[in-house]
Amino acid sequence: MATLTARSSHDGDRVSNYLAMLGHACSDINQGALSAVLPFLVVDGYSYTQAVMLVFAANIVSAVVQPLFGWISDRRACPWFMGLGVLLAGAGMTGIGWADSYPLIVTSALVCGFGVAMFHAEGGRISNLAAGARKGNGMSIFAVGGNVGFFIGPIMAAVSLSVFGMHGLAVFLAPTALCAAALFLHNGRFKALNAVTASDATVMERPERWGLFGLVMVTLSLRSVLSYGFMAFIPLFLMNVLGQTEAASSLAISLFSVAGMVGTALSGRTSEAIGAHRLTIACLTVTALAGAVFALNGSSVGLALALTAVLAIGVDLFYPSAVAVGMGYVPQHLGMASGLTYGVAICLGGVAEPFLGMAGDAFGLTPVMLALAAIALAAALLSIVIKKLDGTQA
Repeated sequence: MATLTARSSHDGDRVSNYLAMLGHACSDINQGALSAVLPFLVVDGYSYTQAVMLVFAANIVSAVVQPLFGWISDRRACPWFMGLGVLLAGAGMTGIGWADSYPLIVTSALVCGFGVAMFHAEGGRISNLAAGARKGNGMSIFAVGGNVGFFIGPIMAAVSLSVFGMHGLAVFLAPTALCAAALFLHNGRFKALNAVTASDATVMERPERWGLFGLVMVTLSLRSVLSYGFMAFIPLFLMNVLGQTEAASSLAISLFSVAGMVGTALSGRTSEAIGAHRLTIACLTVTALAGAVFALNGSSVGLALALTAVLAIGVDLFYPSAVAVGMGYVPQHLGMASGLTYGVAICLGGVAEPFLGMAGDAFGLTPVMLALAAIALAAALLSIVIKKLDGTQA
């Protein structure tokens, strides 16, 4: 164990990093699947409001309790949160399929959201520790797991529900239980990372900069609004402005997801090459320009699809590195920082969606896309302010 500890302190622990990534994937397959379950609930007789409330309930409980779990893990290392969180997320998703009343379905969704929150707060913290000196690269590896989960989850749900009905959601127990077992078995390895950090005087004595962390949180929240907004309105734009079929327009979501996954995977190495602050400013500037061109494109489907990939990369390429920068400002509160960035910041993006929808109803889709471009520009300007206040050249 001493050898592992010494190595972890300097170079990080890639095994722990990839285990956290695996846990992230197995946690987020449940989040990704939840939206895919809604049409089947409607077919079973539930109203649209009742169906959508499941997503709302899971996201709200996740956002509220993630910082709490982070606060707990900052005071006492709890790497077992990861395994238990993944297991609860899968159990909650399974419960949705087997519950025989709406209150039990909502309760299952809450359990799922609770488990997702428990995993993310600790998973982000462990990934930061496991990254060693290469924080951006480590958080990039961790974030890829989330992309994979959100991509696979809806596919798993659609196939299992189509073949077995609502009881088919039991399929989510298999990957989550296996992943939880792997995480529990490596609990000692994760504890070694915590021991290294506790003995590192340079980390424990480093001054914390909560003001800068707050500005990064605002940037990440704006990024969440962009991500949710593009995923919701790009298909609608293709269908209602460019005249594409509903099926063809929905494929843009897959393109957005895959391009975003590529961007996330490249984040760490790219930030190491040009600097995290520069990467954030460049990505958000490109996103603002691409969003404006997308909004003003009234005829070319090919251009719209190309810009969809650009927008996905724009919002995902800088994301893990920005999270790492934010966590670096509060090194003694990595759990709290993880809970806030992966919980509250993401939730705020979802909260903004109804307001964008109302704007679309009132003014049309082109103004909404222009508004998203303006949000990206505002985030880019804020990132310039953060870079200047930070005082680094990166």
